[in-house]
Amino acid sequence: MIKRILLMLCAIAFCGVVSAQTYIRDAEQGDANAQYRLGKMYERADRMPKDVSKALYWYGKAAEQNHPKAIMALAEMYYYGVDVKQNMHLAFKYFNLAAQHNNMEAVYCLGEMHEQGVGTAKNLVRALEYFKKAADEGNLAKAQFKLGKMYYYGQGTNKDIKQCLKYIHAAFDNGYPTAREFWNENGDNGRDFFTY
Repeated sequence: MIKRILLMLCAIAFCGVVSAQTYIRDAEQGDANAQYRLGKMYERADRMPKDVSKALYWYGKAAEQNHPKAIMALAEMYYYGVDVKQNMHLAFKYFNLAAQHNNMEAVYCLGEMHEQGVGTAKNLVRALEYFKKAADEGNLAKAQFKLGKMYYYGQGTNKDIKQCLKYIHAAFDNGYPTAREFWNENGDNGRDFFTY
């Protein structure tokens, strides 16, 4: 029984090595999907030893071929700065490229960057535009919440309680409980969230 388990474990390990070798071969031959997968393997220590510089290299190779997931991976690595030096200007560049592929998470992050003035100049009008796109086209609850708050406070737009409620309700309906809390704390004359 133990011998059978050991043989099975060896077979699984061998398949992982063969699979990794296949990705390396295909990545070196210019396959963007293999380059992205190899970058992910190095970033997450999946069948490869963790090596962030190799992850960045392979993501970069795939991004040069306009691979949407590789572009987003680079954006997130530079934005969050986990295991790599944080670089908001590169994050902004890659989020812009990812947004061109309709990645709504990237669109949301561009809104955040414009709202905070990180990696780009602070611009609440542009932030509102990005949050609106992520809220309407991507149905992202966190974008709906941000947009509702911007309408409530009149940031980047005129104060508009009707639009605020539309987006705060949408955020709540999409699983963002903080939306209801926000309204109940800040809402019109203490009227409950659900009375609107």
